[in-house]
Amino acid sequence: MAELAGEPFARFDQNSYSETRLVEAIALGIALRLGGVKEITELLSAEITNAIRERIAVNTKVDLLLRYVRAVHASFTRELFEFRNAIIPAADQLAMMRTISADLFEGMEILSAAVAEKFSAERSRWFAGSVGERFELVSEILKDKPVDTRQALNQLRYDLTLHHVALVLWQDEITPDSSRELETTALRLLDQVGCSSMLLLPAGPGRLWAWGGRATDRAAELRRSGVPVDVPAHIHVASGLPGDGVVGFQRSHEQAITAERVSRSTERGTSTLYDYGDLELVILLGDDTEATADFVRRELGALAEDNKSMAALRETVRCLLDNERAVAVTAKHLHIAKNTVVYRVKKAEQLLGRSLREDRLRLHLALYLAERLGSSVLTTHGPGTGLEHSNRAVSK
Repeated sequence: MAELAGEPFARFDQNSYSETRLVEAIALGIALRLGGVKEITELLSAEITNAIRERIAVNTKVDLLLRYVRAVHASFTRELFEFRNAIIPAADQLAMMRTISADLFEGMEILSAAVAEKFSAERSRWFAGSVGERFELVSEILKDKPVDTRQALNQLRYDLTLHHVALVLWQDEITPDSSRELETTALRLLDQVGCSSMLLLPAGPGRLWAWGGRATDRAAELRRSGVPVDVPAHIHVASGLPGDGVVGFQRSHEQAITAERVSRSTERGTSTLYDYGDLELVILLGDDTEATADFVRRELGALAEDNKSMAALRETVRCLLDNERAVAVTAKHLHIAKNTVVYRVKKAEQLLGRSLREDRLRLHLALYLAERLGSSVLTTHGPGTGLEHSNRAVSK
């Protein structure tokens, strides 16, 4: 019956037992409906459940299943009408068609609702079973409980003795395709860093834990894979650093979780990738939020004001320090004139009340933390010194 709906249903095996049971369940539903049975009987419910259970194991999506059910139902209905035309007098055909059409349409809606409900229940049961057992085992491993790596390999289908890199993926808005999108993104990113073995583990609605492993040497860090990291805008990815064996499996995941936590507490830019290596300084230096904010505000003074004007000055000074005070390089990087760089630096020094050469390391760290942590460490109503000229300072 798979050919009834064409290419989208190529994943259905026309010779499989599960498909035969599904087709038989649909036929039974039609027969019961035409016989005057309006509800889903216990027998029909059992047939639907048994047919769905095999489809769950091969990761069939509910929308695909429902389209398939409707296509098979439409085929049976079409054949029924052709049979009617062959044996029912023409004078009676119109009235009978109206009665049968209305009855079967209502029956199709009830059958579809039953299939969707059974699918949801069976999917939850399946996840609570095999996936639940895997999640429990991984949770024990992450808690540093003793683990038999051979037994874990049999249960997880993943070798804990490999070189690992861990990811945590999530979506802010959960959709029917969330699981598939998260898994597809994780597999692509892990393949990008050279992983040959992969472990994907649902960790709640719209959330996925993932590990990739290599047998020969460590996987690359995502930020240093040599290939642009392309992550869909609605998916967030936190990555840990590569590690070895069970300890590396644990540590890389802990780092990914930490990167996720930091990303949720900071301002998000255009990128949805949060690499622990990129955030490590923020994590190490900014663990105490109040102390970090106090440090940034003390070091930057008026430059810590949370507005676009001060943000432009902070960016210019930070870029200048990143490039060993090279004005030309800074101007090229920021796409502004060299005179603008010079003007902004002078303005920043006025607001700071000192030269950029004084306490350069502390200033550089404060600027870095301000750029990474954003409003959480900045002031919304800070000192007014020089602020009346800030628009001129950034637009010159």
